[in-house]
Amino acid sequence: MTLRGIALLIYTVCIQQVWLGDEHTTGHVGKSIVLKSGADQSSMLTRVQWFIYENTTYIASRINGVTRTEWFWRYKERLELNDKTGDLTIKNLSIDDTMTYNVIMVASNIRKESKIHLKVQEGLKKPNIHQVFNFFEDGQCHIFLRCDLSDENVQLSWTLWDGFNGSYISGNTNLTESFLWTSFSVNKHATFKCTASSGQQSETQQIKVGCIEKNKLVKACSSCSCASMVLLGIICTAMAFGLLYASKGKLKATCANGPLHVYQSLFKC
Repeated sequence: MTLRGIALLIYTVCIQQVWLGDEHTTGHVGKSIVLKSGADQSSMLTRVQWFIYENTTYIASRINGVTRTEWFWRYKERLELNDKTGDLTIKNLSIDDTMTYNVIMVASNIRKESKIHLKVQEGLKKPNIHQVFNFFEDGQCHIFLRCDLSDENVQLSWTLWDGFNGSYISGNTNLTESFLWTSFSVNKHATFKCTASSGQQSETQQIKVGCIEKNKLVKACSSCSCASMVLLGIICTAMAFGLLYASKGKLKATCANGPLHVYQSLFKC
């Protein structure tokens, strides 16, 4: 038997091997996920190796105190290996990361091995919020909002900002739409959030809404228009009297010739 064979035999006899089994987990595109090694946190890990494919393509390892996470180009700058637990974090997930990940650990002369089957799927999208209509009446702003998301198996819910002082009613017409009717003081604004939840995922969209009492603005503008018309009337009247005063000499000279001559004298170019 060769020296290498003897060393391997000693290693096999001295190291107790434990199979931890298979696990299944799900991740989402663009997010991060932590693959649990299953190591006993009370034990000191002396070796951790993560690999993929049947040909044992290493992607991360810690051997003799040296940590490496740049084994495979496809995972460059996307892996983090926890030195104490052996857990592997994969960042910025893509659909191509869907596969089986294998881990081998050695701690206290015990060799443990397990498989994690990772499935990566599209992440949850942000819901859409639409203001259907708004109006004000009796000093109150009334607003009707709709929140929708086309994804399946999603729950929609509304959240109001902490300082909201008004009333509201919300409800779902189906699994993809939710409505909210609210009323609060006019000339104020309020922020509403719609949250879409699916499993452990959630995405939130918010909208800031309010009403302005347009009637007051119209009245104010009408008052301005009235004042302008009065001022214009005064100016026109003053100009008319000024014109008559400036032409009084001509009027005296033409009065004897009749009204027609008076008119012609005033507006003669």
